Amino acid sequence: MKKVRHWLITMATMALVFSLGMNYAPEHAMALQVDPLSPVIELQEKYMKKMDLKEEEVLGFYYSSMKNSTDARKHNIKQALSKLHNEKIKPQQVFSFNEIVGNSNLPEDGWQKAGVIQNGQLADDYGGGICQVSSTLYNAAAEAGMIIVERHNHSKSVRYVPQGQDATVAYGHMDFKFTNLYDFPVKIKAKSYDDEHVVIAIIRA
Repeated sequence: MKKVRHWLITMATMALVFSLGMNYAPEHAMALQVDPLSPVIELQEKYMKKMDLKEEEVLGFYYSSMKNSTDARKHNIKQALSKLHNEKIKPQQVFSFNEIVGNSNLPEDGWQKAGVIQNGQLADDYGGGICQVSSTLYNAAAEAGMIIVERHNHSKSVRYVPQGQDATVAYGHMDFKFTNLYDFPVKIKAKSYDDEHVVIAIIRA
């Protein structure tokens, strides 16, 4: 029987809990869906192959669904992922999401208007959707055992991760930060696949 890593089990458990009716989300979120339990491990193995990752090098892995997102939201997600992809973090270095992704409020940098949560209300603003990237990264970092330095929950629940597992960001106000506690460098692999899933892995560099 093939050995299943602890982060596979955790992802499957979270998916099961979330699929048992614990859907806390508002109607916003463009009907974003968390995948049911059955394909969790299969999808993970599929995306690990696409990312050319070996199981023994993966420290943390997480994916979330952006299905039914608007084109603008998907654009912002993909732009944020491209900035994170292959980012290397040295031992004891503090990673800052805002520092790497930059100011998503600037349309001249390619950010588009999409759905956001502001003070508990739904609105459209530049960079809408990047919090799904920071939230997916948070879950991968947590699985990897990183020390979380700064994380903030949304003022309203979201649907792309289980309640309490999100990490909102707002440039100049709220950041997501973690420290690489290992004695070796790590690398972030961040991609979207099938125009549906946000996939992030933290691996040995």
